[in-house]
Amino acid sequence: MQFCGIVPPIATPINEQEMVDEKALRALTRYLLNSKVHGIFVLGSTGEFAHLTDRERLRAIKTVISEVKGKVPVLVGVTESGTKRAIFWAKEAKRLGASGIVAAPPFYYPLSEKEIELHYIALASETDLPILLYHIPSTTKIRFSLELVERLSGIENIVGIKDSTGDLNFFFSLVDRMRGRNFVVFQGHDALLASSLLYGAHGGINSLANLVPNWFVSLYDATQKNDATTAYAWQQRINELARKLEEISFLPALKLALHYKGLAQPFVTSPFKPLTGVQKRKVVLSLKDAEAL
Repeated sequence: MQFCGIVPPIATPINEQEMVDEKALRALTRYLLNSKVHGIFVLGSTGEFAHLTDRERLRAIKTVISEVKGKVPVLVGVTESGTKRAIFWAKEAKRLGASGIVAAPPFYYPLSEKEIELHYIALASETDLPILLYHIPSTTKIRFSLELVERLSGIENIVGIKDSTGDLNFFFSLVDRMRGRNFVVFQGHDALLASSLLYGAHGGINSLANLVPNWFVSLYDATQKNDATTAYAWQQRINELARKLEEISFLPALKLALHYKGLAQPFVTSPFKPLTGVQKRKVVLSLKDAEAL
């Protein structure tokens, strides 16, 4: 299965007890599907996977897959602190009907490049699902070399990468190395999407696409027509809204924005802090200024 286009890393609506709000998660899934996204990624960073209990992770996966009903690919995050745990989640994803999995390297312990490579070799050997590498050194503290990605791309079911470094030089080099291969390269940094797609990236896995998926789909469509002017106009709108939410506190602000759109309760997983009254007012003003409500 070839993955491409806009694949939002879906937020995980929860209640005050940090249990998945299935009704809201289904509503958010439908909202994304109605906006013509090309796939959905459940249990990514935006989905607060690292804070959810195993039970709630399973509920999130089941809910999204059952709501999507095969309309678009569903990717499941299997990032864990160790290889055996990542393999467990890869098998659960397969059992529940995922189209593919997304895996960052194990976090917490410092790892050598060889250990990272062995992790992915083991994961790929234990599942036949397509695997996207997830490169996000801001959270894992691990940075991939171009040579490591190239070696891993030679494994049959490692089919692509989500790069969230925000390093456009690295990203362009990655696209150049993978041109002509059966290996997809996704931009994970919202602000770099237009430039990346116009340079040859296959799609975007972007947090803000939860809130304004039509903006991202419109940007993607413009790049497929080589309409850079329109693509950068959409990019500017995305960047302005993203900056305002990041100045507040991005994930709690995103959850609150989804609440104002009737798509989720405003709760975040601990230890994230709820927004103050002043911050909440800033979110409302930001959404109104961006015409995103």
